[in-house]
Amino acid sequence: MKIAFVDFILDPTKPGRTGLSDLVWDMAKRLTRFGDEVHIVAPYTFENFPDRQVHVHRFSLPVLAYQNILGHSLIILRAYRTLQQLGAFDVIHTPEYHSAAIIGSLQRGTPVVFTEPGNIYERIAYGNPYDPITTQTYKLAARVAARRCAQLIATSEWMKEWWHRTGVPLGRITLIPLGVDTTLFRPKPDARRTLGIAEDALVILCVTRQSRENGVDTVLKAAAQVLKDVPASQLHLVGDGPENKHLRCLARDLGITVRTTWHGWIDLEHLPLYYSAADVFVFAGRSGGTPRVLLQAMACGTAVVASRIGGITDHIKEGETGLLFTMDSNEELANKIVTLLFNPNQRRQLGRNAISYVRMNADWDLLVNRVHEVYRKVSSLSVDGHRAG
Repeated sequence: MKIAFVDFILDPTKPGRTGLSDLVWDMAKRLTRFGDEVHIVAPYTFENFPDRQVHVHRFSLPVLAYQNILGHSLIILRAYRTLQQLGAFDVIHTPEYHSAAIIGSLQRGTPVVFTEPGNIYERIAYGNPYDPITTQTYKLAARVAARRCAQLIATSEWMKEWWHRTGVPLGRITLIPLGVDTTLFRPKPDARRTLGIAEDALVILCVTRQSRENGVDTVLKAAAQVLKDVPASQLHLVGDGPENKHLRCLARDLGITVRTTWHGWIDLEHLPLYYSAADVFVFAGRSGGTPRVLLQAMACGTAVVASRIGGITDHIKEGETGLLFTMDSNEELANKIVTLLFNPNQRRQLGRNAISYVRMNADWDLLVNRVHEVYRKVSSLSVDGHRAG
């Protein structure tokens, strides 16, 4: 099969390592093992690609580029023009629904598959971070993508339900969870020594984009109580985002600055060190699909405490693969963290269970077979003339 991916939600200097680009490359480089001809169309400005067997076709960024929703639309149109120059494909796969809407409307002869990173209607219901123009654009894009996509890959039961509400027939939704590269995300025994973290410290870790929907403010409020109750504990935050300045001010107001470390953005290949060095990983999201950081932490054997929302509950079974807390309840979150910090045996057991769960259910080497089956299905329907549209 000849398969094309569109990759544009990333830092163009870091293909396969930022935004949704790791998702694209995790699939693309494994699909070459089937003997498929795999192409990626992207605005990369750096040539150190994760896999040389994948054909990369670069295009230049438009003037507005990543400045606003119009800039994103112009990027997608350039990606579409590049696809047109490459001849026919059996399948085009996009990592989100804005590009699926535009390319699915223009590329009428080729089935378009998209993997959802969320759903705008779910965001509106549970904490929409977008401005009014972007929100309306995404609402339109979601409706168009629902009509035009040959198949939606939903990453959780929660997102499957929301996209069905948005207009995708159940027959065009395939549930495939997000995957983890378990050759990269695995326990690192020397993590603390490498990072310079004391062996007797009790480390709480949060890795996420620092935006409202990811609930880092809840983490800080919970940490204020934990750091008071557990003198050996310390908080480490990895990531950046639009709320960073506000969150730093909140940490100062809560009086936890001295025992809080802000690491900023960390390259994907170094993240396993941070997960492995942590005693507890915390994710306090308010909306969205399944956070990849959750599965990455689990793959590294870190005990997880996460908000009881969306796709998280597909993977975290209370007391088995992690602990859950009620969204926005910083008091409940603090209590769960303290429980784990005082119970090393429970932490270790949750970590072992999490590793086993990810390797059996969320390893990309297993999941890419299911993605390939989606391609075979939609390409055969397209040839037979039965593709939805």
